[in-house]
Amino acid sequence: MKITDYFKPKSMVYTGEHVEQQTKINRFVYHKSRFDKYEDLKLEDDQQYIQVVGLSDIKIMEEIKEMFSIDAFIMEDILNVHQRNKIEYGDDYIFASFSFFHKDEKEIRKRYMSIYVSEKVVFTFHEKEPNFLAPLEILIKEYQELKANRSDFMFYQILDLITDEHLDILDNLDNQMNAVEEQIIEAKQIDEEDFYLLRKRVIQLKNMTSPIYEQLVELLKKQHVIMSKQVKSFYHDLIDHMSRLDQKLNHLKDMMRTLLDLNMNNQSTRMNKIMSTLTIFSAIFIPLSFLTGFFGMNFVHFGVLEYQHALIIFISVCVLVAGVMVYIFKKHKWF
Repeated sequence: MKITDYFKPKSMVYTGEHVEQQTKINRFVYHKSRFDKYEDLKLEDDQQYIQVVGLSDIKIMEEIKEMFSIDAFIMEDILNVHQRNKIEYGDDYIFASFSFFHKDEKEIRKRYMSIYVSEKVVFTFHEKEPNFLAPLEILIKEYQELKANRSDFMFYQILDLITDEHLDILDNLDNQMNAVEEQIIEAKQIDEEDFYLLRKRVIQLKNMTSPIYEQLVELLKKQHVIMSKQVKSFYHDLIDHMSRLDQKLNHLKDMMRTLLDLNMNNQSTRMNKIMSTLTIFSAIFIPLSFLTGFFGMNFVHFGVLEYQHALIIFISVCVLVAGVMVYIFKKHKWF
């Protein structure tokens, strides 16, 4: 690694590819009887959900850090989009960063986001427009339970939307897996490129969801200041959904391993049948090759070759030998 490629700790450098995405702010301020939407940054007494789309404008990111007193190491993690999936917490905040799958126009895409949760503010940071979070605006406006609770409920709501998205994608992968199983059973072969792409997506989804599930369980065991008691029942329901997702992914991984073994067995069986057929044909032609070689010798005195019906007799003997060998092979069920 070159020394110029090294960033010192707390460096605010965006490591993603979407530098063309202009950084914009969607700020939602809400309370029991209030809902307002802005496109600026401001401290408020009421609860806020702030959506930051586009991470390349370091000046705006510095402004966020200073205004909301976010730790420099957290900001570094937000801008480093190659982070491992994790949930961590300090005395007065919870931070999560993770990659996830999003179904966009029937195509499954990989996305990255970070969530920063303090007592009154929830930030989500995105490289591209988060269409999957579009229901949040309606929920903030109409869902009284969301408006009445603190930022921990908003954190739950975001994780719940992503989990539901993953469950929907999982159902789609499950249907594809069932189609592959039918193809293996009926046609005895599969499109290996499609199968390995499906296998890759299942493994990726497993790697995305399992760390968040395990760390969220650990977070609930802590008496963290952000996590209120009245919201814990919602988190337990979310964990139940995550547990179901994790179990189904484990089942799909086992099923994939079984289907891969079955496909390999089918290919081996098919190859064995081909080799068996070729061997049988080779075995049939061994005595025929001997006969043609024997009677094809250029001896001077070979009276049988001068017989009038010698050719017909020779062909009849060859057919008889081949027929007898086929009968023997069939009797022993060699093919």
